[in-house]
Amino acid sequence: MLKTIPPNGPFWKYGNVTMRIRSKEAGMDPVVFPHWSHRARYTCRVCHQELGFGMRRGDSGITRGQYLSGKFCGACHNGITAFTVQAGPGAQCGRCHMKNPQQLEALFDEFSQSLPMAGFGNGIDWAAALNEGLITPANSLKGSVVVLPFPEKLKAPLKLGTASPRSDVSFSHEEHFAELDCSSCHPDIFNIKKKSTEAFTMDSNIYGSFCGVCHMLVAFPMNDCRRCHKGMNNNSSY
Repeated sequence: MLKTIPPNGPFWKYGNVTMRIRSKEAGMDPVVFPHWSHRARYTCRVCHQELGFGMRRGDSGITRGQYLSGKFCGACHNGITAFTVQAGPGAQCGRCHMKNPQQLEALFDEFSQSLPMAGFGNGIDWAAALNEGLITPANSLKGSVVVLPFPEKLKAPLKLGTASPRSDVSFSHEEHFAELDCSSCHPDIFNIKKKSTEAFTMDSNIYGSFCGVCHMLVAFPMNDCRRCHKGMNNNSSY
């Protein structure tokens, strides 16, 4: 099954989202969005809850009119918090509509050099970076979002047995809550009703359901086996 997982690819490319359709219609180069340059500044809940970006590719349906009016990317890219998306003499269209995405490689190398390494994804152990205080992402753009205290009864990692030896899963609600709220996963991705996860298999995860919504695209990919299956060996190493 592990052989069906796509190869990791260059670290600087992992988690980048390329948006082509509407850019092509407008005669522009594709938009390339690097998650890594944003997640050091903001937790996932800022974009995926406060700003309303969907968790799955294509769910948001962003239009130029929306971000020019201050929604989605325009909430920050207003010329004050970050470079503006507005047209005009100071327009910097090429920072998102990239003719050559390879330009991100050097930026990523500089960005990542002081962060803890991981073997997969974009080569950064984001949980360790957060726990060690190397990044301090904000939970809200305007401080208007109140993050509830993490429930004490969820602090112990959740242990999930599997049919294979040495492959039990250890899941930390706490590590996920540092970036997301309960509603990020429940009930759309994980329905908490009894027997609602009967289709939860490695196959369904690899093909983008359940954990695979994030863990094949942005968060570490599933060939980093030991991050969840503590008793297993990894598919490869760095």
